[in-house]
Amino acid sequence: MKKTPVAATALALTLLATACGGSGGSDGETTLRFAIWGSEERYEVVQAAVQAFMDDNPGIQVETTIAEYDPYWQRMNTEMAGGNAPDVFLMSDRHLREYAGRNVVMDLAPHVGEGVRTDDIIPQVMGLGTDGDHLWGLPMSQITITMPYNPQLWEDAGAEAPELGWTWDDYLEAAQLVSEHTDEEVYGASDFGGIESWFKVYLSQQGKSLYTEDGELGYTADDVAEWWEMATEFREAGATTPAEVTNDTTAGSPMFQRHSASEFTPDSTFGPDHGEQFDGDFALAPLPQGDSLGLYAEPAMLISASARTSHEEESLALIDYVVNEPAAAEALGMAFGLPANQTNREHISADLEGAWQQVYEYEELVGPELKEGPPAPPQGASALFDLFTAYYEDVMFDRADPEEQARAFYAEAEQVIADNQD
Repeated sequence: MKKTPVAATALALTLLATACGGSGGSDGETTLRFAIWGSEERYEVVQAAVQAFMDDNPGIQVETTIAEYDPYWQRMNTEMAGGNAPDVFLMSDRHLREYAGRNVVMDLAPHVGEGVRTDDIIPQVMGLGTDGDHLWGLPMSQITITMPYNPQLWEDAGAEAPELGWTWDDYLEAAQLVSEHTDEEVYGASDFGGIESWFKVYLSQQGKSLYTEDGELGYTADDVAEWWEMATEFREAGATTPAEVTNDTTAGSPMFQRHSASEFTPDSTFGPDHGEQFDGDFALAPLPQGDSLGLYAEPAMLISASARTSHEEESLALIDYVVNEPAAAEALGMAFGLPANQTNREHISADLEGAWQQVYEYEELVGPELKEGPPAPPQGASALFDLFTAYYEDVMFDRADPEEQARAFYAEAEQVIADNQD
């Protein structure tokens, strides 16, 4: 199976699954609008699943639209505000609470067991869509943060291969060896300090979280300072990329520009997309850990329905089919990650090979250690994600002290959360 990264899509596309007319046409058929984000390749696999749904439900036609991530949400904001939202759509964690709070997302909880099935879905991936007694969407899949690395470079440098249970000290030592072996032509690791997603794992390893269930910050300024001081230690030791290298992403991340031999990525399906670029010197490893691995089982995204759809039954049927039906699972493969449905997961695993088998083996390795995914972040979380990176940039360029910068960031983060609760 081949998958192209979401970011590779150059144009927003609108592709029609059928040439049928509008919703509730004169021919007696119902037409659903289904909105997704991603690449043309993603559209193709989704469309195959949609076609299977239409074949099994001849009275329902589906019009699928696709756009890149940012245009997708711009369009969703417009259509939601105008009361013209798609019947079914993909939902991200960082937009869920905002839309749920505006009462534009259907609560699936009353329909569990009737319109939608959840009994065979991996329980750990249900957390994101669940909010108290509400269920705002079904998980499309399961993905896990991973660390791709260049095993040949690590071996040549005399660094021990990363394995489950290795520590941050182990990572520092190994990354230093790689940097020294290549005379810093290739650094052992990409600087990780400015990415909130990795900080989330670090917190989780200590039993903490980015946000509480009430939507408050789940950490302190001291936690941020500790994280940024560790990242600074790595950088000053020559283990991670210097600031000017980390900051230059015009041609991709430092690892993709061959400036580093490892980095963290949020999606284990990263490998099949990019492994060929490393001429086979590419493997997936778990992140270094503290008291625990700290990784969550999280869906790549949810599939949700509009609270204002005039085709509730048909919308629920499409959601259920995409997540639970074997025909849809065969069409989607691992394009969104491991299937959320356990039976479908076991079914497609028999035919995996190459890089997809590597992804599956990684997920099987870390699976027993994964925590249930956290609830959806509060409104304002998207702004904090960017703010975290912006504040760290001054630390990375040695323009600010890590502890002082952490306290300045934390004060603004608290204000952002408070402003979004008003």
